[in-house]
Amino acid sequence: MRFQRDEWIDVFRELLPRDDWQDLIRLQVSQHAYPFEVKLLERPLKQNPNISDFSDWTVQSHFIMTNAAQLEQFLEHLVIEQQEMATEAEVTLIVQKQEQGIVRVTNDCVAMYGVAYEELDESGTEYENFFDAVLPHATFPVEVVFCGRDVLENQDSIHVMTLHDSNWQAVFEEHLLHLLNRKEVTTGKSSRSSKQTLEDFMSEFSLLMAYNFIVTRDATDRFGMLDHFCTNGKIAHFGKIDNVETSFK
Repeated sequence: MRFQRDEWIDVFRELLPRDDWQDLIRLQVSQHAYPFEVKLLERPLKQNPNISDFSDWTVQSHFIMTNAAQLEQFLEHLVIEQQEMATEAEVTLIVQKQEQGIVRVTNDCVAMYGVAYEELDESGTEYENFFDAVLPHATFPVEVVFCGRDVLENQDSIHVMTLHDSNWQAVFEEHLLHLLNRKEVTTGKSSRSSKQTLEDFMSEFSLLMAYNFIVTRDATDRFGMLDHFCTNGKIAHFGKIDNVETSFK
């Protein structure tokens, strides 16, 4: 397995059940030392299509934070309105240190710097690969967010579950198999067996299709994620990961 550290990972805010983007800022900042540079930028009304960075965005606020109290005071009154995933952001908050970004927050996502990518194994389904890679390193309980938006309509396409042990299969069977009966799935298909299986679900809601996601977050704020759009079909490990950790099994 090959790992690439010190890259960015985007997490859509719709995949955060509590939209606690401020906690993710605190999490990222806690892994570095003060001071930090903080910029709040607004998209210009007429943006130059040839500029791909933030150089033409309007700076609304610009601070050097030297301690946690200053950051908390800033975050306490900051509102960044949430939008649906993959929409054009109007506002971007950047936290960086020595010109290296640590975390960015936009209207639709949180981008976190520092991620290890793990290739999927050739054997087993992507769901099995994912949980085999993530759960051995997790501290329970583990929050699991499933999004099936490639198949389901936006409304009720995101489901949140909690794992108290490694038996994710039982939790999925209890909470997600009913999605196979949704009209988005059944329309135009011949009648199915009344006995739906986890294998049916994993086939119908492949994580290699755009806008189908699986995200885990354990009790220590260690994240795992797999999808086609943000992780490019790889398993992403990020959040509270021990810096000396060099391998996964």
